[in-house]
Amino acid sequence: MDYNQDNRNPPQTGSAQAPEPIDLFAAALSFIGLNLMWVFFAGWMLFGMVPVLMFALFLNHLIDRLEDHLQHPDT
Repeated sequence: MDYNQDNRNPPQTGSAQAPEPIDLFAAALSFIGLNLMWVFFAGWMLFGMVPVLMFALFLNHLIDRLEDHLQHPDT
């Protein structure tokens, strides 16, 4: 009895089209978000809320500058 009968891949038709690459942008953003959560939590436990808020404001400033640079690369 062949249990893998339905799980076989169909044969390639010989098309020259390359497979579409996987978009990992959303996965990377969620990974960065999860890492920032534990970094902020550990910083809060070690240094208190004020340094963590200052670091968050600094990151926000860097992200705003990056967004401005990406929208207007000539300036």
